[in-house]
Amino acid sequence: METRIPNVVLTRDGGHDCWDTTISGRDIAKAFKFGLLAIDPEHQRGKNSVTGKYVLKQDKVERWARELQDDTAIFGQLTWNFRPDESDVSFEPDAANDGHGTLIIRSGTATLPDSVHRHHAITRAVESVAAGSSFNPDRRFSLRIWRVPVAFENAIFYAMNMEHDKADSTRSKWLAQKNIGQMIARELVRRSPYLGEANVETVTNTLSSKNPRLAAFNTIASGFEEAWDDIPVEDVDKVLTWLLAFWEKLVEILPELNRVSLQQRQKSRKESLVGWAIAIQGYIRLARRFYDDGFDLSLLERLPAKYHENGKTYDFFSWDNPLFQRAGIIVPSVNKKGETKLTARNAHETRRAMADVLAAKIELPAKAVAQAA
Repeated sequence: METRIPNVVLTRDGGHDCWDTTISGRDIAKAFKFGLLAIDPEHQRGKNSVTGKYVLKQDKVERWARELQDDTAIFGQLTWNFRPDESDVSFEPDAANDGHGTLIIRSGTATLPDSVHRHHAITRAVESVAAGSSFNPDRRFSLRIWRVPVAFENAIFYAMNMEHDKADSTRSKWLAQKNIGQMIARELVRRSPYLGEANVETVTNTLSSKNPRLAAFNTIASGFEEAWDDIPVEDVDKVLTWLLAFWEKLVEILPELNRVSLQQRQKSRKESLVGWAIAIQGYIRLARRFYDDGFDLSLLERLPAKYHENGKTYDFFSWDNPLFQRAGIIVPSVNKKGETKLTARNAHETRRAMADVLAAKIELPAKAVAQAA
């Protein structure tokens, strides 16, 4: 069956002619239903080697579908390709409008060299209308249609997914929050006199040796995403008020977390774990235990106390405290010079272990330690 796509504009990209137009969500859903669109995993994200299913991030599709229903989604250009040896496609120019015309598809199926997740989200949003959502299926989306050989689809995928300079997670999360955890993190940083952009890096994910700030925002945001993302939106203000008091008490007993000079920050990083990302993640998880179980903030005063083991005394957060090595938080690592040095291992399991170590240090009830999240 012949399909005609009107109002297309002839353009050129990557050395090939292609066409730009807009298309409604309703027509995208129909294109999938009637076989005008198909996904070729071999020229997309591939198939899972265990399940055999093509790789698709369902959480991304669901989030974008929700944003479409809420009319908050920001969508880029969609991409189709009609392979020349598998389709019969021609362009009929509009004599009265140079470069404009109608694309005529007599046979063939378009593959998606890019924007697979966005196509799925649009289709899901269209389907949600039957369940009562407010999504407008006639909303139009920008579309570029190619007619290039299958091998060139790989170049399109690479250009769309690898060539661009993606912003660090720190910057993206600071500018736009996509979940409750990120929202709480940003407001805590913004409102706390001990944090703010003067003490939290909001551009890059890493801190150089000459950056006096405590942490990158992504460190803080990730901690709240893992431990606080289930807070109901109506409770966010109450939680933030509590967290501001928690962080103030933490800074009172651990002044290295405050805004300090570059020289002080460098000295602290060298001698102590107190301001490292793994410790900050631990404080955030510890805060959740305090909040849920109603512990008094005065318990935090036990954190800086010395640690004793086998007749030796250690500053609790010092790099040579064997407690952190046993927990797998500090591990030996070989540097570029071939030297073995101790380094902090920041992974999901060590962030959980850090919270356990901190909880045990201040002697939280055994039940609370066992329920570490």
